[in-house]
Amino acid sequence: MVNPEAKLLALLVHRGLVPADAARAALAAGAPRRFLVQHGVCSDEQWEQWQRTCAGTRPVLSRYELAEVLGEGAVGRVFAAVDKTDGRRVALKVLRAELAHDPVQAERFVREARLLQELTHPHLVKGFRVAREGETIFCAMELVPGRCLQDILAEQGRLDEEPALQVVLDVASALDALHERGLVHRDVKPGNVLWSPERGAVLIDLGFAVGREGQGAGATTAGTVHYIAPEQARGSERLDVRADIYALGATLYHLVTGSLPFEGHTSEEVLAKQVLESLSGERIRALQLSPQLHWFLEKMMAKEPELRFQDPKQLQQEIAGYLQHRSHQLELERRQQQPGPRLGGRRPDQRRRR
Repeated sequence: MVNPEAKLLALLVHRGLVPADAARAALAAGAPRRFLVQHGVCSDEQWEQWQRTCAGTRPVLSRYELAEVLGEGAVGRVFAAVDKTDGRRVALKVLRAELAHDPVQAERFVREARLLQELTHPHLVKGFRVAREGETIFCAMELVPGRCLQDILAEQGRLDEEPALQVVLDVASALDALHERGLVHRDVKPGNVLWSPERGAVLIDLGFAVGREGQGAGATTAGTVHYIAPEQARGSERLDVRADIYALGATLYHLVTGSLPFEGHTSEEVLAKQVLESLSGERIRALQLSPQLHWFLEKMMAKEPELRFQDPKQLQQEIAGYLQHRSHQLELERRQQQPGPRLGGRRPDQRRRR
């Protein structure tokens, strides 16, 4: 079992709060706290704060009692938490301490939180409040029971066609709500979609969302290189919902094949492939996926925005129609497989006439 003080020292070194040589010497001394205080690395109060907050990675807040970590990314960590005022369980997204003093990052975080408060949609996570306590900036959101699609892919492998297309339907519905507000998500990917048994697919993380024509974009190439549209990879300032449709297509490809549509040794290599290379159908054919699914992928991930589905509603209509047709086909096949009465046979309840 790892010594709690050793684990804390490792975190402090990782976050640049304590020099590595000082941490090693403190651990060898057998009394890390006393050693670091005596050598002027920290004060007693600082050490106690590090212990309370797990080296600054777990804030202590007056209104919320934090529980387990639900997820983390480059911008923040998400904790399960309880609101002490009413006992409600929430998901608490906390901006990383090292980013809280960056005006751009802080403004983006607050902007995302306010968007989540303003939007109400079954396939979008709902925000409750955003606040600052001391140096900690955080956002309270609804706690959606479910799992991230990225984790499901890692543990279970690829999805069947119908569940994957249902995910696309749900996310397209969320994108339509954003589209009506003039917003582009810019970071649709399995890691930003939760699968909830009650709600279906729920889109999260609006940290990169911008208005059409790039208002408030900052770095226009923001997003995840394996999923972004060619125009986004080129840094275009004129993005619209069709860039999100491309990313949703790349997400669908990952869901049904278990692999990324374009891969490379560096981000630059992947970006170049997004712009220059066509989607290969070899993996799709090898897995014997349906021609209709192949067509959806080709259309959603067309290099030219004009050749893609032009809005989420059009995409929803096409996929919903296919799923309905597929369901009807399966029902017919099921009925045909059921044994019927033999020619000239007598039903079990039919009695011999005299």
